[in-house]
Amino acid sequence: MKSNTKDNYSLQRLLPFKWEEYKSIRLEALQTNAEMFGSNYVKEAAYSQNDWVSFLEDDTRAMFALYDKESLIGLTGVTLKKEDATTAILFASFIKPSYRNKGLSELFYQARIEWARQKKCNSIIVSHRAGNEVSKAAIQRFGFKFTSAKKVMWHDGVCADELLYCLQL
Repeated sequence: MKSNTKDNYSLQRLLPFKWEEYKSIRLEALQTNAEMFGSNYVKEAAYSQNDWVSFLEDDTRAMFALYDKESLIGLTGVTLKKEDATTAILFASFIKPSYRNKGLSELFYQARIEWARQKKCNSIIVSHRAGNEVSKAAIQRFGFKFTSAKKVMWHDGVCADELLYCLQL
């Protein structure tokens, strides 16, 4: 089930039978860039197979895997806001370091925005940690507008602003 392609790269929605791929890239992301995520390796490494499968079975969210031909190189997600199903939230984006700065996040945004439209969302929100200029540039390139900032204690123990953005659909 291909959703988007760019040169040799493809982005596919992860289905429950791909739970092991999801687990491997998610745990790699948490180890490689722990400071950028709202969770941590220790917590998620303890998840059972049923946990990973149920995440992928949940119809209120979608996880997309990025491949270079057959090699898994990235992950991103989108979910409906619990309090308001007309709003989608983008989360968990990760691309292996050797594949960064190639414009591949474009595939992430295209797929997640399309998913939100299919779910009849009116808006999409996304955030990043202050100082993550690459994320900021990608967010703004896709038309998201800055809405607010809030102090957050990140999982690496640093208190820093989380910058929030919104895209009206």
